Amino acid sequence: MKRYVYIWFMATALILALVAAINTVVDPYGIFRWVDQVGFNRVKPAAAKHGHMAKAYQVLRIQPKTLILGNSRAEVGLDPNHAAWPQNARPVYNAALPGTGTATSLQFMQHVLATDGIPTAARPTLVLWGLDFMDFLTEPTAPPVAHDHHDNNAESLRLMSANISQRWRQQLRDYAESTLTLNAVLDSVQTLASQHDPYATDLTAQGFNPMRDYIKITADEGYWSVFRQKDVAYNKSFSNFPKSLFDASGTTSKHWEDLKEVMRLCRQNGIELRLFTYPYHASMHEIFRKTGHAPGLELWRRRLVEVIAEEAAASGQPAFRLWDFSQINARTAEAVPAPGDRKSTMQWYWEAGHFKSALGGLMLEQMLGKSPPTGASQPKPPANMLSASGSRQASLPVDSPP
Repeated sequence: MKRYVYIWFMATALILALVAAINTVVDPYGIFRWVDQVGFNRVKPAAAKHGHMAKAYQVLRIQPKTLILGNSRAEVGLDPNHAAWPQNARPVYNAALPGTGTATSLQFMQHVLATDGIPTAARPTLVLWGLDFMDFLTEPTAPPVAHDHHDNNAESLRLMSANISQRWRQQLRDYAESTLTLNAVLDSVQTLASQHDPYATDLTAQGFNPMRDYIKITADEGYWSVFRQKDVAYNKSFSNFPKSLFDASGTTSKHWEDLKEVMRLCRQNGIELRLFTYPYHASMHEIFRKTGHAPGLELWRRRLVEVIAEEAAASGQPAFRLWDFSQINARTAEAVPAPGDRKSTMQWYWEAGHFKSALGGLMLEQMLGKSPPTGASQPKPPANMLSASGSRQASLPVDSPP
């Protein structure tokens, strides 16, 4: 009996060790990247579904000089390998996470800055943060937040705990989930099977989602159909969103306090912060109008300028720069192919809410100083943004896409 138990135990241990070894090498979530081979496991279709875990580990491994924060619009629109990035800003990591808001971006900043074992010299020196109007909408009856607000309701990032023992326990759970579970085995199989699929979903080692799956979707269904489906979904969800930008205090909310805290962390750690709004397609502006959010969008733009100016005045330092790409222009008004047209492609958009990396590249060129803003040698805010005092406003250029 003892011999049988011993054999059973050893066989089980060997099987688990073999499973763990295979999953570690295939690495379906991109946590380890010990083996990163084209045609074998470079493409990571399962990693996109585990972004919170995958990116928390990847960013610590890469130790980027530049960090991109935001939601899915930034994840699919800003390519860390774009030629616009100067050499002293590389490596770049796209830490944007789909379906998240200001609280998660703040958490990621805290995660990168607070993790032990990373020298100060290896921390980011530049942060690009995409700000989404809808993320700032707040129930006006929500309780006022304190100025030291921290949103504990946001989904916790892996390794965020300041307690070392808790952090190690989290790592063990993540490693077990990535190597010893049935889901990991299935995801490893999917990873191996997807390497030669040109339309496989992927999350690169730099945190970028190239949206290969949308190439096939838009080809099969046509851009008009994709736009229509997303527009219906946006109309439905946005109709349930509050229209206020402030809580019961009437002056702030947890989202504005998250923004202020990120600015404070960047000041404290000598990080250059560049803020930008997303280039919503013109049809998204029409959705804002239908759902009653258009006035809030204008107020949001003004308040962004004011908050940045207030922080600069309080710190006695030059203001962080803000680029406003949210206004309608020739590129954001790109025509959508006609219904039934499955041959025409769009240059700048996948659908109304998500822009392509081609447009993101033009944005990067402006934000990184690779091309002059349109219409002026010195960036100036549009007239409808002049809400802060003139001297502070001059240091807060709000540029439009080229």
